[in-house]
Amino acid sequence: MPTLPKYERLCGEIAVNLLFSQSKRFTAYPLRVHYALRPDNKNARFMVSIPKKLFKHAVDRNLLKRRVREAYRKYKPTLSIDIAFVYMDKEIGNAATIEKAVKKAIDKITLTHSPNN
Repeated sequence: MPTLPKYERLCGEIAVNLLFSQSKRFTAYPLRVHYALRPDNKNARFMVSIPKKLFKHAVDRNLLKRRVREAYRKYKPTLSIDIAFVYMDKEIGNAATIEKAVKKAIDKITLTHSPNN
């Protein structure tokens, strides 16, 4: 099973606060996507947030996080960018729906910020 390397995870309070304060955002239902370009030319970093207010059981939150991470692995962006996916739906989405939303979000970011534009 492929893993997500440490350098591709967005972690640390400073980095997360900076992303949410300076990010652009849009919705690719059932996900709200926050993203910000980074000046360095390193790998993309991302995080997944599933609100405890919507899903009380950790099992459900972990299931959704696994589905979002797996979809992200398939469609990783090549840009130097920080991305946060926040799940908004009150129901547990199936893998195909989440994958479609992640692909749509990454395509939108890539088209907007590709070097050709």
